[in-house]
Amino acid sequence: MTTEQVISAIGLVGLGGLIKSGFDYLIATKKAKQDAKHSFKEIRYKAIILLCYALVHYDREKSMLVINRPDINSLDRLRNEVEAEFINMSLFASDNVILKMREFVCKESKITLNDLAVAMRKDLYGISTRLNSNHFNIERSENK
Repeated sequence: MTTEQVISAIGLVGLGGLIKSGFDYLIATKKAKQDAKHSFKEIRYKAIILLCYALVHYDREKSMLVINRPDINSLDRLRNEVEAEFINMSLFASDNVILKMREFVCKESKITLNDLAVAMRKDLYGISTRLNSNHFNIERSENK
């Protein structure tokens, strides 16, 4: 073997390793970005769903809301916060979540809140579900 052949053989093996390392890096970078995006989306959805829950159940939740978010001290301020979150979610939410959030903002109710929760669940985890808004209603009976 000549020196040129040896250098060519080393270069060929090294080039294959370099290409594999490059692909591994690109795949790892893409996965890290997807994981960060999913983590951010999960945190935002949790905060948004709790704000929406507090809005639907304001009389019951206002004391906890003031403790956790002292800047939200009225129903109007809470509505403004939910509307701001609606605009903000246009950057990361799926189309279906945005549409369900719009329905909630236009008509604050347990049903639209539950529909929003189902849409967020599908968007976050890709869960194929048969649940609908009625599945989240909790009717408590008094034990006597």
